[in-house]
Amino acid sequence: MKDPENQKQLVLWYLINWKTPFSLKDVINDTMFFKFQTRLSDIELEDGEITKKTRKTFTNRFGRPSSYLVYEAKDLDLIKKLYNLY
Repeated sequence: MKDPENQKQLVLWYLINWKTPFSLKDVINDTMFFKFQTRLSDIELEDGEITKKTRKTFTNRFGRPSSYLVYEAKDLDLIKKLYNLY
């Protein structure tokens, strides 16, 4: 697989190659790619839902409930096809 050439390919690259499930924090810690959610939304608006999103909850340091999303690829064959299209 060739290296990602744009942000949409980078999103798809994470879904194909990264340990699953993963969070936005994992992506930011790896490459400082803050636009992951935006580009994923763009892809899903154009091509349909390609990820399974699960909300995880935790208690923050102030004792309040908080949550974040973890992402997991639904169909790797479709994601690989989209990677080559973008």
